[in-house]
Amino acid sequence: MERNYKRLIATASAVFILGFVGRIVLHDYSNFETIMVATFLSALVLPRNWTFIVTISMIVASDIYLGYFGGSKIILFTYSGFIVVSFLTSKFKDNIHGGFKPNTVYKFGASGIILTLTYDIWTNFGVFLLTYNHTLENLVLVYILGLPFMLYHLISSLVTFTLIGFPFYTLTLHGIGNNLDIEDEKILYEQN
Repeated sequence: MERNYKRLIATASAVFILGFVGRIVLHDYSNFETIMVATFLSALVLPRNWTFIVTISMIVASDIYLGYFGGSKIILFTYSGFIVVSFLTSKFKDNIHGGFKPNTVYKFGASGIILTLTYDIWTNFGVFLLTYNHTLENLVLVYILGLPFMLYHLISSLVTFTLIGFPFYTLTLHGIGNNLDIEDEKILYEQN
């Protein structure tokens, strides 16, 4: 029991560090961040109550560090957008789980695209509600103006979900000293 608790703490800490440090390090690159993939991973590998705590704490901690916390009402949409990402991942995680297979990498990439689109549609709607007159023309304008950012965010999510998220997920679930399923073959890796 204690071993599982220590592993849970280690996994939650690793997810937090991935989201927090990644956001700080990549801060100068708009819409290229690791919070989205860390939120996704927390919902995949942590219990639901831990997912919420880790997701909110890494967003709040990085916002405080960067000086954004409480600076704008859009924060309500960004935070709730990440909660939606977490909820959707939790809802469909049985469909996403898999071994060390190309199919699982594709699921991670597709998840990155779907979750990023969902998040960007929600946060752009927040921009519309908070800063524009509420007309259909302005709603369309907000989404048109958001297209370059959305495209960049989609590319970044595809990269982070497949090149950071999938290896993190594989190591978390299978570890280095455990059996690792690769295309229906069992390979035993021993720790040195």
